This record gives sequence, C-alpha cells and structure tokens, in this order.
Amino acid sequence: MDLSSRGPAGLFLRIIAEQRPLWWRLAFACTVIGAALALRLGLILWVLDFPPYLFQLPAIIVVSLVCGAEIGLAAIALLAGVNAALVPESGSSGIASPPLASLLSFVINAIAVWGIAALVRTTLRRLESAHAALLSAATEQTAVVATLEALLHHAPVGFAFFDAQQRFIRVNEMLARIDGIPAREHAGRSLADMLPQLAGAVTPSLERVLATGEVIADVELEGATPAAPGVWRHFLVSYFPVRTSGQAISLVGMIVVEITERKRAEKAIAASEQRYRLLAEALPKMVWTSSPAGSGDYYNHRWAEYTGVEAPPGEVVEWHAFLHPEEKSCVMEAWKGSLASGNPFSRECRFRAKDGSYRWFLCRAVPVRDEDGRVDRWYGSCTDISEIVAAREALSRSNEDLERLAAARTAQLAAANTLLKQEMEERLRAESQLRQAQKMEAVGQLTGGIAHDFNNLLTIIIGNIEAAERRVPTDPADTRNQEIKTQEIRRFLDYGRQGALRAAILTQRLLAFSRRQPLDPRPTDANRLVTGMSHMLRSALGERVMLETVLAGGLWRTEIDHNQLENAILNLAVNARDAMMDGGKLTIETANAYLDEAYCAEHEDLAPGQYVAIFVSDTGMGMSEDVRARAFEPFFTTKGPKDGTGLGLSQVYGFVKQSGGHVMIYSERGEGTTVKLYLPRLEETPGLLEPVPARTDGEVRAAPAVLLMVEDDDQLRAMGAATLREAGHTVIEAADASAALDAVSRGTHPDLLFTDVRLGDGMDGRGLADEVKRRMPRTRVLFTTAYARNAVVHQGRLDPGMKLLTKPYSQSELVAKVNGMLDEPALRGAVLLVEDEPFVAMVASQVLEDQGFKVTIASHGEAALSHARAAKADIGRDALALAIVDIGLPDMRGDEVVRRLGEIAPDLPIIVATGYAAQDISDLFVGRSDVGVISKPYDGATLVAALERLGFRPKGEG
Repeated sequence: MDLSSRGPAGLFLRIIAEQRPLWWRLAFACTVIGAALALRLGLILWVLDFPPYLFQLPAIIVVSLVCGAEIGLAAIALLAGVNAALVPESGSSGIASPPLASLLSFVINAIAVWGIAALVRTTLRRLESAHAALLSAATEQTAVVATLEALLHHAPVGFAFFDAQQRFIRVNEMLARIDGIPAREHAGRSLADMLPQLAGAVTPSLERVLATGEVIADVELEGATPAAPGVWRHFLVSYFPVRTSGQAISLVGMIVVEITERKRAEKAIAASEQRYRLLAEALPKMVWTSSPAGSGDYYNHRWAEYTGVEAPPGEVVEWHAFLHPEEKSCVMEAWKGSLASGNPFSRECRFRAKDGSYRWFLCRAVPVRDEDGRVDRWYGSCTDISEIVAAREALSRSNEDLERLAAARTAQLAAANTLLKQEMEERLRAESQLRQAQKMEAVGQLTGGIAHDFNNLLTIIIGNIEAAERRVPTDPADTRNQEIKTQEIRRFLDYGRQGALRAAILTQRLLAFSRRQPLDPRPTDANRLVTGMSHMLRSALGERVMLETVLAGGLWRTEIDHNQLENAILNLAVNARDAMMDGGKLTIETANAYLDEAYCAEHEDLAPGQYVAIFVSDTGMGMSEDVRARAFEPFFTTKGPKDGTGLGLSQVYGFVKQSGGHVMIYSERGEGTTVKLYLPRLEETPGLLEPVPARTDGEVRAAPAVLLMVEDDDQLRAMGAATLREAGHTVIEAADASAALDAVSRGTHPDLLFTDVRLGDGMDGRGLADEVKRRMPRTRVLFTTAYARNAVVHQGRLDPGMKLLTKPYSQSELVAKVNGMLDEPALRGAVLLVEDEPFVAMVASQVLEDQGFKVTIASHGEAALSHARAAKADIGRDALALAIVDIGLPDMRGDEVVRRLGEIAPDLPIIVATGYAAQDISDLFVGRSDVGVISKPYDGATLVAALERLGFRPKGEG
C-alpha cells in the first residue's frame, strides 16, 4: 500500500496512519458525531419517512479509523444514549416497539462496524511502520554502497574481483594504473589473457580461496606488467572470499600493493649494511654498534682476536666486560651519561687481552639520529694507544732532564744574545749615521736646487722692480717723457710678475712632490682624457716623434684631478721627446689592472685592489740603473742646466701618490723607457655621468656682502681687504680666531668667512670655521693656505662644504673666488622633521624643500635625537638649521624631544606641531623665543609663517 499516493484516498490513509494528539482526536470525534446528530435531527423535520441512523454508522467508522478504538467505542455509547432519548414512548404491552428494535439493531451494527474499523486502523498503522522501516533500510543500504564505491574508486591500493571461472568482474582505477590496462577492459576477461606473466603465480591462490574460503594475506609476487613491459616489479597481494547471503562463495577479492620502491630500499640498506660490515672488519681497530639503550648488537672480529672470547651465534659479549676494574665504574658512568644526553662518548681506558694483560685504548662512540632527532643507533670504536701512553709517560719522566738541559742552554743563549745585542746596537748606530748623512745630502741637494731656482727668480723680480723704480718720472711736467717711462715701467713690472708666477709654479711642483698640493678629484675617463690631449701632445712632441695611443675597451673610471693628470702625462711626454733626440715613437696605453697582495707588500703605501693603468713608453736612449733609481728625486736631472729644473718626474710621483696610486719606471739603456701610472678605480653606479667643470667666460660680479677676513699677516690682510672693498663688499678684519669670534659675538653676521688655515698659536682656521658654522649655519667658508694641511685636505680632497684658495693668489683670483661663492644659491641648511604620520610628513617635507631646505624625516623621538647627535659630531654634513617636532610620537612626548634637542644643539630653532590646544603647548615653552607652536592640521602658508617668525625669510624675498 502506497500511503504517499495523492488524492482523497491517499490523504485519508495518511490521516489514519499518522499519530495524532489526544485533544485533536477528541475534537475530530466530537465534530463528526455532532454533524451526524445534526443531520438526523434536520432530516427528521424535513423528511417524515427517513432512516434515523443513515449517517451515524459512517460517522462511527470514520471516528474509529481516525481517532482509535477507545474513542470509537465512546462515540457508540454517546450515539446510543442520544438515540434512546429520541425514541418515542410506547404502550404498556410487553412487545418491543419498532423504534426500540431499530435502536437495538443500530447498536449491534455499530459495534460490528467499530470492530472492523479498529482492525483496519491497526492493519494500516502496521503497514505504515513496515513501509518506513523498509525505506530506512534502503537508504542505509544505498549509503553503504556509495561509501564502498568511493572507497573502491579512491583506495590507494588495487582491488580486483574474480568469478568462479577466474574472470575479472570488476577492478578499481588503482589496479588499472598498476597493470596499465583501462579498468573497463577488464570485465569478463581471464587473468591469463590480461596478465600472462603473473597468472601462474596468482591462479593457485584464487583456486585455494574458492575451494576453502580462507583469507590469504601478504603474498609477494614479482614480474612485468603491460604498464612497463621491460621493468621487473614487486607486489604484495592478499586474497579474500566474497560470500552471498547463503554463505556460498560467489566471488574472490584481490588486494594489490606495489612494493617495488620498498624492495629497492631494502636492497640498498642491505648493501649498505654489507659495505659497513666489510669496512668494519677491514679496520685495524675494534668496532662495535649498540642500540639507543646501549645494548651491543655487533662487534667486529678484532674483538675476538684481542680478547680471545668468541660469543655464541646470535649473542654478543659487551665491550665493557673487558674493562680494567680501576676504570670500569667511571667509564660506565660516563657511558650512561652519554646514553642519557645523546652526546658523543670518548674515554681512555684499559681492556683485558686474551693473555690477561691490559692495554690502553681510546674508546669513542657517536650517535646516529633519525628524522625526529632521536638516537637511532650508536657507532663506536676502540683504538689501541698503548704506545702513545707509554711515550707520554716517558716524556713526563724526562721533563726534569729537559729542564736541566734547557737551563744550561738558556744561559748559553743569554750570553750569545748579549753579544748579539751589542753588535746590533753598533750596527744600528752605523745605519743611523749613514741615514743621517744620506738625509743631509738629500736635504742639501733639495735646498741647493730650491735656492738656485729661487735666486734666479728673485734676481728677475728684484732687477725688474729696480728698473721700474729708476724709470719713475721726476719731472711731472715732462708728459712725453712720462708716457715713455710709464710704458717701460709696465714692461718691467710685467717681467717681474712673470718671475713671481714662475716662483709660484715652482712652489706648486714642490708641494706636489711633498703630496701637500690641494687637488680637485672628480670621476675621469682616462681614454677620453688621452684622446682630448692628442692635439696638444703632437704639438709638444714635434714632427720627428710619432704618437700612438692604445686605448682599452671597457676601461674603468678613476677619481682624479683632471688638470693634474693632464700635466703629468704632458711632463712624461716631454721627457720622452727629449730622450728621443733622433726621433722615435711615443706610445700611450690604457688598461684595467689588479695589484695583488704580494706585489703591494713589496711597495710602500700601496693597497691591493683594482687600478686604472696608464703606460707612457718611448723608444729613446733609456736609463741606467743608477739614473732610474734617482729619477723621482727633486732637482735631479740628466739634462743641461738650461734644459730643465729636475722637478717634472718628482711632481708626477707626488701627484700619483697623493691620489692613492702608484708609479713605476721600467727602463734599460738603449731599449727605451716605460713609465706606468696606476690610479685607483672609482667604484660608482653605472650610468653616472662625468661632471664637467664650470667655466666662467666673464667677470664674476656678486651683490655687496659682509665678509669676515681673518689673516695673521698684516700686509696680506690689508691688501686683500682693500681689494674686496673695491669690489663693493663690507670687510671686517681680524688678526686671529679670538678677534673674529669677538666680532661675531658683537653682532656681526658675515655672509662669508675668509680665513687662513694657520692662525698663530691659538685656534686654527678650521676650528674657527666650525665655531662660526655652529653659530650661523648658513655662513659660507673660504679657506686659504700656503699648502694643503690635513686639517682641511685629506688625501688631496677638500671636506664637503669647504672651498680653498691656495697661496700665492692674485687679487683678481681672490675677487673671482669670493664673488663666485656669494653667487651660489643661499645655504639654508637641513631640517629635522619629527613626524610619525606619513602623509603629514610628506606634505611638510614638500613645503620645506620648496623653501630650499634639505629634509630628514624621523618617525620616532629616539631616531631624531640620534640624527641630531650625528649632525653635531660631523661638521662635514649639512648643518642642522631647524627642527619640526610633532607633540605626539610613538615612543616619547614631543616636549621631551624638544628638551633633549636643546641639550644637543642649544641654539637650534624648533617648531612644535600639535593637535591639542596650541595655548596649552605654548605654556610649556614660555620664555623660549627659539620655539614656535603651530596647530594641526596646518597648510603650507601656516608653516611658512612659522618659519618667518623664527627668522627664516620665505624663499624669493630679499
């Protein structure tokens, strides 16, 4: 019976079968019985001749079916009582009236109908329960089948099922991949047809399972399959019966797991174990292994040879069984400690030999760990060290004899050392006297050369000045004679000026040799420099000397003074020309070179590394060994007195050494000469362009400025001050650093400080510049000096932010240098922006950069303080002119940062930015005119206004 069918019948059946609460059944029964009684009463009034119980029996059937037997029986009783009340009264005769008979018939029929309805209801409910149970069982069976299907399909092992004729019924995908045949092609085909090489091994097991019904597990098979015909594979196979409900065997299942890799690993392990045992047996020492707990499981045959004990097959005798009784306890304690900690074991101990004697052994063991770091096995060895121990004891016994011999030998050596010291002192004195004599000879030669050249130059200067003085007109009225003498005076003064310039050039050459000349190094391409000099070199060499250049491809660049390198190459070319009196060939070659540590160790002040090499070679007469050894000495020359000063090569040597390079001369008499210059390679970013020196085609004129001139030479100071005043500047003179600082303290704010480096016994020019820059960071500094002291110049390089005017200088050079520095863009310094909000920092940084500042951003207070300390310690970096501090920082309050910045740089102006009430923050800095406060959010105009309040004029204003 399908209770789920649609229509009135299906609905009524579902109503009967479903469980209903008692109140619902009572309500339903009352409704049906009430309707039946109402119909009876209504029809009686309407139809006189109407069966009174026409609708009551169906009502009893419905109530009994829907509401149950108990309620149906109650409905019969209710209807019987109501019907009895409606029966009319009869006479007194004893015969029953028709209405009563009809009522009695109704009751009997109602009881019969009630019984049938109750039986039908019970039957329907039982059918519904059976139907529900059947549906549940079917659902469960479907789920189990689906699970088994998924397991069979996705199982990591192969499954196959055979019928009684050993034909494939079904296989899963894993088995199909193992044998290389699609799963759908297996059905109905025999094992011999599909896998002929394995059928002979599989068939007996299938027959045995079909015959006995037993399970056969873990049978190893090997052979080739269609998936890999030429490859021998290994499988682990299990067989099991599949029974029907009658317990008869209908199918045989087979589970296949491929173990080819495991077999290979087992063979590899076995081979490794065999190799280890062969190696252990071949070693001349006793080898053993043990479990992680320390139980021995292998000892090589050396143990039996030494101890004379042969263990029974399958058993071992532990190594510690042969220990000397005196060492056994401490050795075993150390061994147990290694087992517990996993640390390597090492001990010297004695083992008993087969003759009963004991020998010393070094016993060691190391753990081998698994992938989880646990000890998997211990490998140990025992090495005979009896001879070493005996030698150690013999050495110990002979120590006293050795000490006595050492004492006697020490006394002999002390006496010999005393004599040697005396000889060394005498030799050192002789060498010192020789060096002093050589030094005096060199100084004498140097001073003689300087005196000779300067006497010539001074004679020229003095003679021309005297000639000019003699031609000073005495009669102002004689204008014609005055004009002639004026022209002669100018000519003699020009001769004197040329002599002074020659003296200045001589001084520069001496400074070059002493490595004290100021240099202007910049990135230089030697190939371009040599190419650019070609015309000048050909003019200097003349027609009889042929010039050849060999320029290397991919040549590195060097940082060198461009002009000084040109002078050096020109000097070498002129020397080469003079050595080729009959003509010849001059070759200039460039190359990349590497000087190693061995080469640099043989030469003073030379560091290993990469260099740019420039070789200047000639085909001239060459040099003797004596001449080559002295070629770099100042004033040494093989030319005549009128052909040179002897300073050319010494100038080249000093310049290259000052630049951190190296120079060597290779020459043989009659074979020509090669001078090799090695210049340090410049480490740079690829694509960096070589800077081009600025050229000034006309006179430099600057706006009038305030200059502080500090010079301890009164005449030089007066002359320079007068010249600068003539150029339109206001000049404040000071003879030393203290006078200059007094002027600054009195309110002088110079635009430029012009100071000599050497200022007598007090503070030097560098110290004065540092102090002025500390007080007024935007002040420019121009140094002057007769030679490049290390206070200003390091390795020929000016410190950042410094300019240098080398003495002697002309007054026109002084004016041009000063005006050139004043014409440079105004130096506003650096700003330390302390702000942890990136967007605010970006906006403020842009405003400050537009105002000409260099901005450094710090997001934390400690980072800002570290930068301020570094800026104060390093005068070479941009001067810190201003700080802008946010009041709310991640690591500390902004007012604390301001306080500590005041300790580091007391005169540093500071702007405090706050998102709180600006007046509250201003109260924290009452009385400090160098601190300003702005409210957040602020725009560019607000920030510029705050800068103006602290004395920073907006960019573009006068």
